[in-house]
Amino acid sequence: MSLQPSALLPNVPERHRFVLLTLLIVLGWNFASSLVGWGWLTATTITFVVVGLYVIYAWRYHDLFMANILLFSLAAGWTELLADHWLVDVTGTLVYIPGGPFVWRSPLYMPFAWMVVTTQLSYIGWWLSKRFGIIPASAMIALIGAINIPLYEQWAKGADWWFYRNTPMLGSTPWFIIGGEFLIALSLPAAMSIVERGCMRMSIVVGLLQGMWIWGAYGLAFLLLS
Repeated sequence: MSLQPSALLPNVPERHRFVLLTLLIVLGWNFASSLVGWGWLTATTITFVVVGLYVIYAWRYHDLFMANILLFSLAAGWTELLADHWLVDVTGTLVYIPGGPFVWRSPLYMPFAWMVVTTQLSYIGWWLSKRFGIIPASAMIALIGAINIPLYEQWAKGADWWFYRNTPMLGSTPWFIIGGEFLIALSLPAAMSIVERGCMRMSIVVGLLQGMWIWGAYGLAFLLLS
C-alpha cells in the first residue's frame, strides 16, 4: 500500500485535533519529566512515542502532506546536529547531561525531538498562513516559538536533559536562544508553502536547508544577544 492521497485522507479539522493532541501530550510529559529529573530516558520515551504516532497517522490516512512535513522535519532535525556541535564545542554555552547514546555531540533523541517540535510548529504555521496569509502567519508563529522556548528550556533543565551557561539568560534560557527560535520559526510558513506541493524529495531538500538555517539563526542571534 503506497503513501499517497486517497479517500482515507482525514478532513482538516481532524488533522488539527491530532496535532493539538500530540502537542498537549508533549507539554504534559515535559512538565512531568521536569518534576522527576530522570534524564535521557524520559526525553527518549516521549520523543519516539510521538514520532511513532505521527508515522502511524500519516500511514493510516495516506496523508501525503503530513508525510512530507515529517520528512522535512526529520531532515532539519539531523542537520541541526551542526548547530548543536557549534553550541557545545564552539560557544560552550550548551551542556547535555551525560547518559544514553549520543550522535556526535548530541543525545540520540535530539534529531527526533527536533522532528517533533518542527512538525508541530510547521503545521501550526501552515494553518495560520491559510487563515491570515503567509506574512502575518510568519510573524505569529515566530512569536509563538520565541514565547514557548523559555518554558521548554526550564523543563529541560529540571528533567536533567540539558542546560546553558556562560551567556545572558532569562531564567534558564539564553537570550540568543529566544532570538534564534524566533528566526527559526519565522521561516516555517514559507517552507510549508513548498512542502505542501507534495514532492517528497523537495521536502527533504527544504528540510536540510531549514536545518542549516537553525544553525545560522542561532549564530546571528548569538552575535546580537550574547
